[in-house]
Amino acid sequence: MNFEIFENLDFSNIENLYNLCLENQNNLSLIKNLYSRDNKHLQETINFLIELNIINIHNNSVSIKTTKKFHTLLLEQLRIEPKYSLTLKYYLQNFQSSENKIVNFKPDLGYNILSSGLRNLLISAKIIKHNINEDEYELLDHNLLNEIKNSEFSPEQLALEIKKQNELGLAAEKLVFNYELKELLKIDKKLKPDHISQRDVSAGFDIKSYAMIDGKVTEIFIEVKAVSSSNYKFHLRPGEYQKAINNLENYYLYLLPVDYSLEENFNYSKILKINNLQSNIFQNKNYWSYQNDGFIVFRKN
Repeated sequence: MNFEIFENLDFSNIENLYNLCLENQNNLSLIKNLYSRDNKHLQETINFLIELNIINIHNNSVSIKTTKKFHTLLLEQLRIEPKYSLTLKYYLQNFQSSENKIVNFKPDLGYNILSSGLRNLLISAKIIKHNINEDEYELLDHNLLNEIKNSEFSPEQLALEIKKQNELGLAAEKLVFNYELKELLKIDKKLKPDHISQRDVSAGFDIKSYAMIDGKVTEIFIEVKAVSSSNYKFHLRPGEYQKAINNLENYYLYLLPVDYSLEENFNYSKILKINNLQSNIFQNKNYWSYQNDGFIVFRKN
């Protein structure tokens, strides 16, 4: 389950942004400034409302759904948006026994950490609460479980979500490619970047380009990641890691924050460009942390 999509989301922040949109529909810039005075995680919050189709952005204006109380509207949109509702369904099923009785849920430490983003959102929305003495979680909104437990998700819906994520990654690559075109004009008009991943997904990087390193024009390998602007979290595949370690100085990660409020869907002004992943990331524990995720299971001989 992709619990990461719920990171840094808090109901009060979401509701505050929604209300600011209601009050200032013709001035998105003002909405962002007002929100940032007293609230955190603007980017995740605005992306969340856009992906749930509660708000839509056009230039500097906002269109917004206003048909129901916000709490009701939010839960309704969560139930019908597969990207979020599938993970929500898996989590809420922990509160239901095999006899279809509502029970309190006491997760193990690993699962509690993994699902912390969704858990904290549900607590802030008063859907569940934490009983500290028993160290367990109580479901307050039984109706939500009843409404979502019978929902089904077809292979076609899952394939569509995967397709959307792939399209987002490709859009990030194309944006970086276009910026590299402009940068190379400053170095040598004869130089052109090469979008390698369009024909070879096993290369371990997305774009071959060039940069001035120690006064010389040097070939560089660029891996593009679409990320959140708050923590820049990304997944590095084994092939990408090996390519990076074998080319410390000329392998670059371009971490491009997703921003659905912008026409390009990305905020290039906040891009991070990192080379020498060994020293700048894996050995730089003051700024970066990493972990091996998932389970590898096999039978012993």
